[in-house]
Amino acid sequence: METSQRGWVEPGSEHRQLAHGLMHKTKASYVAALILIGSLATASFFLLSSVISANIQKTALIELGARQQLLSQRILLTATEAYTADAQWLRTQARQNLEAALKTFLANEKLLREGSPDVRSPLHQMALSEDAQKLFDEAPGQIDASTRILTHTVNSFLDLLPASVSAPMPDDAAAHFSALRLYVAEKVRREYETLTRLFSSEAAEKGAAVEKIHLTVFVLTLLLLLAEAVLIFRPLVRRVVSCTSELLKARDQMNFAANHDALTGLYNRAFLNDYMETALATAKRKGEMMAVIHLDLDHFKTINDTMGHAAGDAVLIETAMRLVTNVRDSDVCVRLGGDEFTVILNDVGSEADAIDVVARIVTGIKQPLEFAGTSLKPSASAGIALFRDGNGTVSELIVNADLALYLAKAEGRGGYQLFATTLRDKFEEKANLERELRDAVASEAFAVHFQPQVSLQGGKVIGIEALVRWEARGRNVAPGEFLPVAEKAGLMPAIGRIVFAKAIRTGAEWRRAGIDFGRLSLNVSAQELREADFAGHLLDLLKLEGLPTRLLALEIVESVMLDDENSGIGLTLKRLRKAGIRLELDDFGTGYASLSHISANEVDRLKIDRRFVRDIHKNPANSKIVKAIIELARGLGISIVAEGAETDVELSWLHDLGCPAVQGYGIAFPMPGSQAEAWLTTHSAGPQRTDASHVA
Repeated sequence: METSQRGWVEPGSEHRQLAHGLMHKTKASYVAALILIGSLATASFFLLSSVISANIQKTALIELGARQQLLSQRILLTATEAYTADAQWLRTQARQNLEAALKTFLANEKLLREGSPDVRSPLHQMALSEDAQKLFDEAPGQIDASTRILTHTVNSFLDLLPASVSAPMPDDAAAHFSALRLYVAEKVRREYETLTRLFSSEAAEKGAAVEKIHLTVFVLTLLLLLAEAVLIFRPLVRRVVSCTSELLKARDQMNFAANHDALTGLYNRAFLNDYMETALATAKRKGEMMAVIHLDLDHFKTINDTMGHAAGDAVLIETAMRLVTNVRDSDVCVRLGGDEFTVILNDVGSEADAIDVVARIVTGIKQPLEFAGTSLKPSASAGIALFRDGNGTVSELIVNADLALYLAKAEGRGGYQLFATTLRDKFEEKANLERELRDAVASEAFAVHFQPQVSLQGGKVIGIEALVRWEARGRNVAPGEFLPVAEKAGLMPAIGRIVFAKAIRTGAEWRRAGIDFGRLSLNVSAQELREADFAGHLLDLLKLEGLPTRLLALEIVESVMLDDENSGIGLTLKRLRKAGIRLELDDFGTGYASLSHISANEVDRLKIDRRFVRDIHKNPANSKIVKAIIELARGLGISIVAEGAETDVELSWLHDLGCPAVQGYGIAFPMPGSQAEAWLTTHSAGPQRTDASHVA
């Protein structure tokens, strides 16, 4: 009985044991599947992460290689500027730029070879591939050898380059420059172009290989998911897909960045260089007209300086949007850099069509822009060059558009100009005039003429204005012709110092001879007043020549009064006024000077502009303006003089209006120093008549 009891087994226990074993096997299989899938997924994730990291490093290498190409051309450009410089400061600046470019070039090459010590840099612990290393060390690449040749050529050229532009150019320096121009710089550029293509190829190959491996891993993972637990692995699949998308997105971004501006999304300069050749060839083959438009934002630096770079970026982005809005889909908009843009109009129907597009663009850019609660009012100048009848090259089109843009800016900005052959003539004429001006500055070839200022109440000489005169190639060049060119070329301070020295020397000689000239007036520009040593130089000059400061006055225009708060001019004027030099506001009534500046604490005399004096007896409005200015000056305790009085009638009217003093052809023409001395000697005895019609 006991035996039968010991051999008895509970019904269903074998089934439970079998189920229990099957459960263990299922769990083991499930866990194994999870481990396998987890391993595959982990490997895929880290593989993708490593590729993304390597992709970032390759991107940095590609950018660095492209930068080396640009630097090789920069070295050639600055070497050319140093070799062809016709002014001392140009050669000095070119030498400095050349040394800086070479230094940056060598630093970049070291970064390419050794990587960056900065752990935050994508090039940290970077190692070049075997193929890339061969380009540095082995033929036909040998970037190392080319760099040594480049360094030796540039340093030898700098060592042999004369410091003075007047010194003859040594043959060895010319030989090194020729070598650099003819093959050294170009060889370096081509080798770095090859290196950059290798980096791009390696990045593409690695991406393709990993993409293939990843596809295999993904398929295996998907099969296991379908077999074991599809729902469990759904988040992991999403993660894998996310990593894949990130890699593909990075690759697309790399391709986009190569041809697009990062800020505005427009095409960049690199794209334009390649596109123009193709577009021009297409237009020539089809007999189509093409237009190149160069645009430059007006006073963009002012926006950056006053409101910050965020405001400047907002203006650039909005400008890009307005450009795209105002052209066709077939047209191309490019940001060259900074605030410069180019628009290529393909298959333009006519010249009028191109002008209509430019007018629409310029008008669109002028629309106000809101930024941080402030209304910005951007504007742009544009130059247009047309390609038609199959004539012209890419470089000619670009230069012509630049010349047209230059004229548009010279005409007052905010507009546009169409290139014409006369523009090139005007540009060359101004360039020649600028060269002659530089020669005139070097030889101090400027003369000073003097025009008296007299009292209308008694005919007494109260002052004399010094005016610059210049004779070039046998003709007298009008100040209105050469002074704007001098100002644009930055020559006004140098010309001003020549005129000041000659005028003050003459005034001092008159004073020692007992000739009464009242007060000597000198015109001074904003460029001169911005010089840090202007006040000190002027005061030293007066002391050297022995002319008291009370006998000198400086004439400034109204725009200088508005500019002084932001440029330091105000401090210079206060120092000179404190020293006893008088301050006169020239051409009053034609500008936008704030009345807050028109006080006895700011200026000593106002000069009524000649346009209000001319034919004053025929123009009641001018008569009222002159009378209002006279009363304003009298009320503020400021003296006044009217310019441009040429006839007895004008002198009489000014006298009747209460104007105290005049200057103009009706009194005396501007005269050389000797004639002015004779005139002053004749009139220094004092007034003969008080009638305004006899003061001359």
